[in-house]
Amino acid sequence: MRESVSDFPPDIKTDRIGGSMMRLAISLLLLAAACHLVGCAAKPYRFADKPVVWKIPDKQACEIPNTTRYIRMDYYYKVLVRRPTTQSLTVKPTSRSQDVNALDHIPESSWYTPRLGYREVTAEELATGPRQIGPPQPPLRVVRAKYLGSNPGFIIADSRDRLYLVKFDPPAFSGIETTTAQIVNRLFWGFGYNVPEDYLYYLDVDDLDIDPTADIDYDDLHLVLNRVAPPSDGIYRTTMSLLLDGIYLGPIPDTGTRKDDPNDLLPHESRRILRALKVFGAFTNQTDIRIDNSLDVYVGQPGLGHVRHYLLDFGEAFGGHGASHDRLWDGFAHIFSFSQLFGNLFKFGLMIDNWEHLTYTPWQSVGAFEADRFDPATWKETYPYEPIRQSQADDDYWAAKIVASLTPEHLERLIADADYPEPGAAEYMLATLLKRQRKIIDYYFHQVTPVEFLSVDKGRISFSNHYQATLALDSLKTTYQIKTYNGDGRAIGEAHRLESTNSHFELHIDSLVSDPDVEYIRLDISTLSEGEPVARPAQFHFTRPKSGNMRILGVVH
Repeated sequence: MRESVSDFPPDIKTDRIGGSMMRLAISLLLLAAACHLVGCAAKPYRFADKPVVWKIPDKQACEIPNTTRYIRMDYYYKVLVRRPTTQSLTVKPTSRSQDVNALDHIPESSWYTPRLGYREVTAEELATGPRQIGPPQPPLRVVRAKYLGSNPGFIIADSRDRLYLVKFDPPAFSGIETTTAQIVNRLFWGFGYNVPEDYLYYLDVDDLDIDPTADIDYDDLHLVLNRVAPPSDGIYRTTMSLLLDGIYLGPIPDTGTRKDDPNDLLPHESRRILRALKVFGAFTNQTDIRIDNSLDVYVGQPGLGHVRHYLLDFGEAFGGHGASHDRLWDGFAHIFSFSQLFGNLFKFGLMIDNWEHLTYTPWQSVGAFEADRFDPATWKETYPYEPIRQSQADDDYWAAKIVASLTPEHLERLIADADYPEPGAAEYMLATLLKRQRKIIDYYFHQVTPVEFLSVDKGRISFSNHYQATLALDSLKTTYQIKTYNGDGRAIGEAHRLESTNSHFELHIDSLVSDPDVEYIRLDISTLSEGEPVARPAQFHFTRPKSGNMRILGVVH
C-alpha cells in the first residue's frame, strides 16, 4: 500500500494549495478514487488506465469551519418523520459509494486509516488501539459534574492537566458499559475509524479533589455517584475518555457536506466509511448510531489545520443501549417508523416479533446481548441513520470482510482487558461474538460474488473465493461462470464454466478471449447454484496492451 505523496499525480504533490485550486485538485482526486470510471452513469463500467489511489490528501490547510447546528428534537423529527415522508414521495436510486478506489477499497484519509483486513494487526496492537496519552495519572480533581439526564458523570483533570470524561455503569447493570466501551472502542479503531482514547479505570472517590475553579462541591459529586452502579469495596468501575485536542465543530452531518470545509467534497450518505456502520453496528449491536455520537474536530493552528472526523460513545453497544432504556427490541427495530406502525396495524396483534421472547442473560454486565435471534439482514439502529439506509451490497461486503478478519485471539484479548466482573460472562461474550461474526460472513458474503483478484502474470490471472478462504472450506466444490466483455460492454466470447474445490483458482486469458487485438477486457465472474448465479457477478477490468504486460484496472463487487 502506497503511503507517500510522491505516489500521486503532480497536481496534488504540494503541501499547501490555495482556495479554489485546492478544491479542484481534491475533487479530481476524489473522482479518481471513487471509481476511475468513464461514462459510468448509463454505460457499462469502464476504468481509466491510471494509478490506483490509496491516499486522499484531504488534510489540506483551511480556515476553521462553522460549528454544526444541532438540536436533538429537530434531528429526531427529521430522521423519523420528515425524511421518510419525503423519500416515500420521490424515487431516487442509490448511487455507488464515492470514497472507494478503482480496486473497491477505501483510501486512507481524514476519515479512515486501513488497519484490520489490510495489514497484520496483532492482538496486542488492537488492545492498545488509539492510545497515545494513556489513562489519567493521579492526583485527580473534578472540574465539572453532570448529575442530570440519563448518563451522569463528570470531567476530571489529572496531574498533567489532561481532561477526561468519566462514565459509569447504570445502577441495574453493573459492568455493562465499562466492559463494552473498552472492547468496542478498540474494535472501531481496528475497523479504521478515528476514536478517542477510552480506558477502563478503577476509581476510589476518596482520591478525588474538587478543582478550585470548579463551580461544584462534594454534594454535587455525590449526586452523580448516587445515580450510578454502586462501588465494590469502595471502588467504582469507570470509563475514562480522554477529551480530544482541537476545536470542536459539532456532530458529523449524516447527509451532504460541510460547505465551508474545502476538504469535505463527498456527500456523507455516499461515503462507504459511514455506510459500513450498518455491518459494524450489527456485529457489535451498536444501535445508538446518531450524529451526536460523532464529532468533527479542527486540529492544528487556525488557518493551518484541518478537520478530523471521530466516532464517540461506544459504551451502549453489546445491548447496553437496550439495557439502560429497558428495550429488549434494541437492534430489531427503529424506535419508530411508518412501516413498523402500519405493519403492526395489519398484524392485529397476532404475530410475534423475533425479539419478544428475549430475556436478559444471567449477567448484569451482558444484558440481553445474544446471537441466536440476531439476523444481519434485519438488524436496525435505533434512529434511522441515512448512510446506513443508503448502504449497498458492495459496501456491506467490504465491511463484512473486515469483521471476518478478526481472530478469536483478537476477541479473547479485548474481552480479557475488559475485566468482566462476573464468572462466565467473558466466555459467553466470546462465544456470542464469534457466532455473530459467522452470521455476518454467511449473510454478507453471499450478497455479492465474493471473488477477489490476487495477481496477473502473462495472461494467467489468479483469484480467491474469499468466503472459502475465510472459512477454510477448501473441500467445498464451487462452480464459477465467467463471461468476457470489451470496454464497451459487448460480449467477446462464450460463457465459460469452471469447477474448483480450492479457494484459489486461475484463469488463462487466451482461453477466454481469442481475439489478440482486444486491449480492454472485462471478466464477470459468478458463483452458481443449480446452474443459476447466486448473486450479481464480480467484475474485473484489465488492460492488455500490445506492448506491455496485462494488468488490473478496476474491480466492482
